[in-house]
Amino acid sequence: MTPVLADHAAAWDALVEASSLPSPFLRSWWLHSVSAAPGTAHLLVMSDGELVGGLALARDRLLGISRYRFAGQGVLCPDHLDALALPGHEDEVAGALRGWFEAPGQRIVDLSGLREGSLVARALARTPERLDVAPFQALPGDGTDFLAGRSSNFRRSVRKAERRLDEAGVTHRRVEPATLPAALDAFRRLQGDRDGRGPLLDELPVLARALASGLARDEARVDVLETPAEVVAVSLAFVVAGRLSLYQVARSLDHAHRSAATVLLNRVITEALADGCHEVDMLRGDEGYKTSFADARRELFRLRAGHGVLARGLVAGRALGVSAIRRVRRTAGRAGAWRRRRPS
Repeated sequence: MTPVLADHAAAWDALVEASSLPSPFLRSWWLHSVSAAPGTAHLLVMSDGELVGGLALARDRLLGISRYRFAGQGVLCPDHLDALALPGHEDEVAGALRGWFEAPGQRIVDLSGLREGSLVARALARTPERLDVAPFQALPGDGTDFLAGRSSNFRRSVRKAERRLDEAGVTHRRVEPATLPAALDAFRRLQGDRDGRGPLLDELPVLARALASGLARDEARVDVLETPAEVVAVSLAFVVAGRLSLYQVARSLDHAHRSAATVLLNRVITEALADGCHEVDMLRGDEGYKTSFADARRELFRLRAGHGVLARGLVAGRALGVSAIRRVRRTAGRAGAWRRRRPS
């Protein structure tokens, strides 16, 4: 294992692009931006001097045992992650992963955001648990209006909101690298009014590094809707191998700016379509607004496994604890439903 990709970064990125579901969260610039170098652990699989696959991980310790997770896992929620393998070398890469995991010593892997049919799950012979869904939509051919494929109600709603915001002097701007800090300041201000956004805002300096690196490579995009006086919506997205991944959106809660986020996302998708993108990925979460933009879904998974007696015990103990919490919540839910049904 190596702490940095170094001279292998270009070959690594080529493996990402050749994968069946290229993820921005596997690109070398993302890995470098969100990982502290001493805690990175890249397993690289070489064949005749050529990089044919690997697995990028972040390493820390849990009760003295080495734990391996995906880079940025947690608050930043990277999705569609897996080991990489050059086509035709999947068995070789799976064997290398299995050999690493089963080598003498104690280790835990806890991988969240794993894609469907992952090579990691195959290599470790583990069945991952379903974590969440990621809505997505194939984009029509060039010259086709994205909204033409959406519901008539949604089309009318977006057009009406666009006219209203245009009349109020709201304009769309794609952010250049030089103005990224100001856009992220606006993102912080808009998210600061929302409950539960504190952890994400705490990670904003890390995310800012990743976005700056992505912008420099034309693989990230930041867009704003603004009046002459203020920014009213900010979108953060990535574009890798023709896939637009909509990562975060922040909006004003002012009634005059209602539907600003919807209008902004539509414009980002429309521009991505004109640039040749063939898919929009809404990423993790089944929030209701995503169904207006996307009909299909992919599932995301979490895989936990331990090697060694202590590591297996920790993984099993956590699984029992999670199961107990779920049982308590189900019981509380049933009790609450029973109380609501009782006649007063």
